[in-house]
Amino acid sequence: MFHKILFHSNFPFTQARPLQAFQNPGQRNKQAICFLLLICFFVNQAFSQPYQEDEMQDLGAFAIANDWNIDFWEVTMKEQMAAEEAQHLVQQLEATYTLQEDKDETRIKYTFESRHKKDPFYVIYNVILPVDKEEPAEVIIVMHGTDWDNQISQKYQKEKRAIQKNYLTKETQLYTCLSIQDSDIMNHDVILNEAATYFNIEHISTKNDNIENSRIEKSTYGYTKTWEQFYFMENDPKNVQITTVADRQGEKSFMIGTPILINEY
Repeated sequence: MFHKILFHSNFPFTQARPLQAFQNPGQRNKQAICFLLLICFFVNQAFSQPYQEDEMQDLGAFAIANDWNIDFWEVTMKEQMAAEEAQHLVQQLEATYTLQEDKDETRIKYTFESRHKKDPFYVIYNVILPVDKEEPAEVIIVMHGTDWDNQISQKYQKEKRAIQKNYLTKETQLYTCLSIQDSDIMNHDVILNEAATYFNIEHISTKNDNIENSRIEKSTYGYTKTWEQFYFMENDPKNVQITTVADRQGEKSFMIGTPILINEY
């Protein structure tokens, strides 16, 4: 792109003939200044882009940079579509994956699972068709894995693009979750401070969970320009949630989600 703009633009240095340039030092200075300004423009554009390509790849890189043990990661893609389109999607998936069906008075839930022992992650496809055909259907596709490295990152990105191309539209809502295992030096504040620095998080607010028998101990919310999706909480934009979760044995894990942590399906 830079090459095309440089040699097909109307800047003076692309139009002056070589003999004229050597005969006019002032013209050469103007050309040099224009050239430097053009380079500065592209460098600034490259480093000032507020959004990255993929939230899960950013979170995976964040965990690797801190040498943290990943408990699991999950990317959920949700979309509503017309019942007729969703029925066609069921037929499309049924040609490739084994179908599981769950039915009640209001809806039929079709579940397909892509899981192989050699794959570093698996994909679950849920298509929920309402009995009332006037109501929209819901598609929920979940990618789930327990390890992350550069090779998995590349395979994940390829699989995600294929899913979006073959089964979804641009109206899809994405939710990303990374769970980090507890360690002797780990706590909620350590995760928060590292994430705040790494992703330049602002508008930070923390809430303790006082609900009886809740697995959630503490949740912190914030906003980063790194990711495009966001919502408003108490008049501030938010698109990061960091939560400390304890199981029945008291073992803790730390979950980072964007734009918010959602229930598992």
